[in-house]
Amino acid sequence: MTVPAGIGERLGPLVDVYGARRPGWTAGPEGCEVLDAELLVPGRPAVWDVVARAGDRLVHVPVGLREPGDDVRAITDGEDPVLGVLDDGTGEAVAFDALRDGETAGLLLQQVTGAPSRPGIVRQVAHDESSVTIAVEDRLAFTVFDEVVEGPRPEVEVVFALDETGFNHLAAPVTRWRRDRWDLGLVQEHLAGHSTGWALALTSVRDLYASGGPPELAGGDFGAEAHRLGTMAARLHLALAEAFGRRRVEGRQWADAVEVALEGRRPGQLERPDVSILLGELRALPVAGDAIRTHGDFHLGRVWRTEQGWYVGDFRPGGRPQAVGPPPPPGLEVEGVCFRAPLADVADMLWSFAHVASSAAAERDPSGREGLAELAAAWEQRNRRAFLAGYLGVPGITTLVPPGREVVRVIVAALELERGSRALAPPPSGPSGPATPAFPPGWPAP
Repeated sequence: MTVPAGIGERLGPLVDVYGARRPGWTAGPEGCEVLDAELLVPGRPAVWDVVARAGDRLVHVPVGLREPGDDVRAITDGEDPVLGVLDDGTGEAVAFDALRDGETAGLLLQQVTGAPSRPGIVRQVAHDESSVTIAVEDRLAFTVFDEVVEGPRPEVEVVFALDETGFNHLAAPVTRWRRDRWDLGLVQEHLAGHSTGWALALTSVRDLYASGGPPELAGGDFGAEAHRLGTMAARLHLALAEAFGRRRVEGRQWADAVEVALEGRRPGQLERPDVSILLGELRALPVAGDAIRTHGDFHLGRVWRTEQGWYVGDFRPGGRPQAVGPPPPPGLEVEGVCFRAPLADVADMLWSFAHVASSAAAERDPSGREGLAELAAAWEQRNRRAFLAGYLGVPGITTLVPPGREVVRVIVAALELERGSRALAPPPSGPSGPATPAFPPGWPAP
């Protein structure tokens, strides 16, 4: 870690300005402390890359510099990219968010990859609470983390590990941007023209509500896609088990974890007789399968559909307790990594089917007068069955998931109950949903 003499004190206020525009950033009364600053692109335009401590966060900001009077070439509308004025020792310059300027974003990518790029074809494709992603030439997706963690970043580790196993349902990684002990960014292939699973499912359920009748006869039936999504999820779990190993787990361990989670979030649910019975059934299982490093928050907003099929579009939050984002669901901690039942990811996805159905119903009929509950339940049940059939039909998945329809039902029902109690951010394309619905009948046998 190096901070050239004098530059840290001048860069710090610019990071404070950037942080003041981001939700949740608090630098404290004395402002942020610059821990590391590197001049990646000298001259004009220039790019300084800064890591600073802001309150209890480690924040990362690439700062661009242009000559006064030289316009910042913003690639997005809305927020002003200008942060202030800085003299970096070669003269006074206008300082700005380097990722909001097409030229400096392209120059930064060139420094990270070592390959020249055409900075004129740059656009922002995502911006959330912890990262910014830009597409360059519709060929590469460059994600830069606003907030960094000590040590390897979990989602970056997972992407490269899965790629090494041959799992091809993800945007292929190109370069890992790392300096000192921090992962600063990730370059992957850009998946042009993708749609989120949330968007596709929402279109499907809206079509059903408009047309009525059985969901399989609606024009936007999602059943075949749910089956393919289940197949992809099983392949993901087999690849994760190959990459990170597995641990054998007893049913009582998951029951204890779910009980602790409910006690801390929704203690009233533990008083329900059906929940007590369910946890008792889970404790009685002699073996509940293997625990692996899972996705950790696997819902319709984190998967993408392209012409080539389904992809995992986002691996955040990761499996480590210190990762950016909400705390992981309960599991076994093995060398600092959270291992869960693969069926916990399945429970996450099944919960999100109920989530999208209820969200679409609330959107179409806020008063509830149209009585969409029956259509919502039919849509949800059809797609849950299709997803499970796709998941449990993948060769090799029974080495991770215990056999038996009833065993699977008990494990997933308990883990879905835990998922419904978690206070997580909503999917990228929709509002937060209701508590976990009743577990429907009609499961396919493994």
